[in-house]
Amino acid sequence: MTEISFYFNVPNREHALCQLVGKALAKRLSINILADSQAAATALDGLLWEVPQTGFLPHCAADDAIVADTPIVLDYRPELLPARQLLFNWTNGLPAGFERYQRVVEVVPIDEEARILARERWKAYVAQGFKPTSFDMMDRAG
Repeated sequence: MTEISFYFNVPNREHALCQLVGKALAKRLSINILADSQAAATALDGLLWEVPQTGFLPHCAADDAIVADTPIVLDYRPELLPARQLLFNWTNGLPAGFERYQRVVEVVPIDEEARILARERWKAYVAQGFKPTSFDMMDRAG
């Protein structure tokens, strides 16, 4: 069964994503990142090339010719994402086909609107028989 993980109370969502993706990459996991729009995917694309400052997170779009040789695929079209072990959901809804992943990661910032949407996703996962786990990033920061 797919493991669902929520990282909440995240002060900087984008940097937390890069940090978590970097850790997954170090474990040699295959990774998809699903953005909610082309604009969001473009913004994340730039970020993944810049963070961490001492390197980059190699990635491509789902329709890129090098997708088979690239450990991280970033796209806003869920139907194009290849089979991978891990999905980072960068949308406000349940990602289509999330059940095919070993793990789905949700990164939830501190702002209340994002928390409300995350609670809705949590409830939707539970309604489908999944048991999400949560990690409070405020506890880890101190």
